Amino acid sequence: MNKAEKRFYIYLLIWICVDFLQAIFTEIHADEAYYALYGQFLDWGYYDHPPMVAVLTYLSGLFCKGNLSVRFFTVLLHGGTIWLVWKTIHDKTADVRAVNEFFILATSLVMFVFYGFITTPDAPLLFFTALFFFLYKKYLSDHSWLNALFLGLTMAAMLYSKYMAVLVIAFVLLSNLKLLKDIRFWCAGILALLLFAPHIMWQVNHDFPSWKYHLVLRNDAFSIQYFLEYIPNQLLVFNPICLALALYFCWKKRTTEEKFERACIFNVFGFIAFFWLMTIKGHGEPHWTVSISIPILILMYQNMRQMNWEKWIYRLVLPFSILILIVRILLCTIALPENTGFSDHKNAMNALHEFCGETPVVFSSSFQNPSLYRFHTNGNAVALSSIYNRQSQFDILQLDKDLQGKNVFLFAQISGSTPINFGGEEFFYTQIQHFQGSNRITTAVNKQQMEGDSIILDLTFYNLYNQAFDFNHSECPVHITAFYSCDDQWQAESCRLLSNTHVIPPQDSIKAHVKFKILYDTPMIISLESIASSPINSKVMTFEKTK
Repeated sequence: MNKAEKRFYIYLLIWICVDFLQAIFTEIHADEAYYALYGQFLDWGYYDHPPMVAVLTYLSGLFCKGNLSVRFFTVLLHGGTIWLVWKTIHDKTADVRAVNEFFILATSLVMFVFYGFITTPDAPLLFFTALFFFLYKKYLSDHSWLNALFLGLTMAAMLYSKYMAVLVIAFVLLSNLKLLKDIRFWCAGILALLLFAPHIMWQVNHDFPSWKYHLVLRNDAFSIQYFLEYIPNQLLVFNPICLALALYFCWKKRTTEEKFERACIFNVFGFIAFFWLMTIKGHGEPHWTVSISIPILILMYQNMRQMNWEKWIYRLVLPFSILILIVRILLCTIALPENTGFSDHKNAMNALHEFCGETPVVFSSSFQNPSLYRFHTNGNAVALSSIYNRQSQFDILQLDKDLQGKNVFLFAQISGSTPINFGGEEFFYTQIQHFQGSNRITTAVNKQQMEGDSIILDLTFYNLYNQAFDFNHSECPVHITAFYSCDDQWQAESCRLLSNTHVIPPQDSIKAHVKFKILYDTPMIISLESIASSPINSKVMTFEKTK
């Protein structure tokens, strides 16, 4: 092992140790607590993402407690990511100075650094993207069946990490269309698809919740603000110098015939352009492009050495590395604002648990709070989704079904709720002796009848609970409401129940007639509103006016 290799492994060990310290002392983000919930219920899929992040939190929980129970394997994977990028570059001329420059570049990429100790689906995506580029470079020089096999396995692992992996593979294909004539690459793709089949079947069996959420429910009206803020956000999350340099090198080498370099260029340009175009459908999250940290790091290192621009690494890039280090220290040492997601929730959740004791906790309209509560206290907490917010993994798990008829604390700002402060956070609670939720009641329309400006629907209510459901419940009565989607807002129309039956036996159904004002050509859903939530209990319907 020469001096450069020794220096590399020393730096890599330091990087991993720093990430471990950061993982221990940085507060758990609400999203990480949510992914820890994934790991408690291993499955082939989840509401928001494929299951790889659940595997990370599950394995971390087997070996560690506290923050590392979520982050342990993320830190190890990130160390592997850096090693893979270095091996992909494979610079035989690298000396100690070159190793220094590589780590300066790596430590200056904001998202790349922070996903080294924060557990999200982006952490495994980065690792398997680095592995994919490493194997693709090997495959270009050796089209062996063994390399094709490894490529197929890696593509499957990328897809199990995050759906953005599809773009990584697609842009590599676009950069080298001859792969479409390569039988080995086709076999690699088929293998990846076969390995991904269990997740596809999970989506089918659960009515495609993840794909509906990402492709439909996250859509928003076009806003020029989303379009204009996209590039500044990208400059921020990569850092302005590195992204500008990467784009410059991509443009300069745009006509290159070197296949691996073309794959890197197509990914950088492709991701930036694709998600900029997607801002016509709503806000573009800055971290959606995180996987191109790998080709950006490769392109910057190789081109800056080829062009003898190493001095600019020290003059322009090193200051960003120092700035990021300062921010990392601040993450561990000061109370951060609530909107960062890293503020101290532990004290609030522990105080909340001390107040509630072993009584289950129901949070209305928040999946973050019950996730944090469960993570920090091991207490029983669930979330009830509402028409006013999105669904979550809690809707897949349906843990609230076990709370029917039980004594619970409902945390929601409703009429008669009591304000209370825990750890600097304000909550509103109501204690319910015999809780009844309505999120697990499904509604089907049998037939409809127009009556003036109103409509009468013949409905079937299905009770998925193991307890009887009472519309006239003493503590949680239910009001049937039709919600119309008008100009991105919900307009409520109260429904009048025309039938006399008000109780649905457990795991049974009843038929009922409801009457309410009709709005033609407007999407509508039926909600069984209670003090706990305003859930979506039917599919979206639209009534067309007959001519």
